[in-house]
Amino acid sequence: MEMSNKMEVKLLNVIEHFTTVFSAANTIKLFRGSLLVFIFLYVLQFLPIAAAYFGPSNYMVPYYKSNNILLKPLNLLEGAQFSAYYLFFLYGILISIIAFFFFPLKRLSLVITYIFLMNLYHKTAPLQNGGFSLLTMVFFMLLFIDEEAKKTQNFYWKTSKITIANFTFLAIKLQVVFLYLVASYYKMQGETWIDGTAFYYVLYNDMYTHPLFTNHFIDNTFVIKAVSWFTLLFQLFFPILVWIKKTKNVMLIAGIFLHVMIAWVMGIVDFGIIMILMYTLFNSETFNTKMLNYFRKS
Repeated sequence: MEMSNKMEVKLLNVIEHFTTVFSAANTIKLFRGSLLVFIFLYVLQFLPIAAAYFGPSNYMVPYYKSNNILLKPLNLLEGAQFSAYYLFFLYGILISIIAFFFFPLKRLSLVITYIFLMNLYHKTAPLQNGGFSLLTMVFFMLLFIDEEAKKTQNFYWKTSKITIANFTFLAIKLQVVFLYLVASYYKMQGETWIDGTAFYYVLYNDMYTHPLFTNHFIDNTFVIKAVSWFTLLFQLFFPILVWIKKTKNVMLIAGIFLHVMIAWVMGIVDFGIIMILMYTLFNSETFNTKMLNYFRKS
């Protein structure tokens, strides 16, 4: 009976904390700002070749369609009547991101950025990878987090906003965890990752490898097996060890190393950057506060 009472008290304390305290305000500010900077730079690189991807004579095959009227604003560029105005979407997202950093009404700027982002994403969906798909889902979730919820005067509205912020923050981190869970699950279904030969086939594909690595390591059995097993074991254990204080930093450092190598060796730079940015969510609030203050002073 005493044990049951203690568990009940602990549960009530957790619920109370979950609904009254949001302790990741600076983490969200740092993470959201980093994503916006990344999106801004990502869109900038498309400007010289924008017509080929978004214009009336673009090379992209229609990929995403939805009959849901609520989703139509997120898929305007698929329509021929809007493709002539593709620069409106490109410059629109750049302006909305600038507006977020330098003007008030930040929530409105985020919503407008999201609408432009999804139109550009759906138009180039065949070119996108899992990292950018994760980014779009996470960006949508960020719209529901009010990191200044504690300043709300009305008690019930304040409690609701804090609860939503905590729930959404946890959901975003779980998205990262699920990505690794699914990736490791499918790797376990085949033989190449288990027998350690997967990296060989990466090196054998000229589209997804760096010549330096191909020339030096394609015949090195030890390196091929080490890289293959390291990747598999990391994705298997990250969903567990990242929640444990003693092993969290080890997993984050290992993840940064893995995704830097993916960006360099395989050339999937955007995926590598997005995943590293996601690790910001798992840092302590103290560390992220120091990082945020550093960038503000720079």
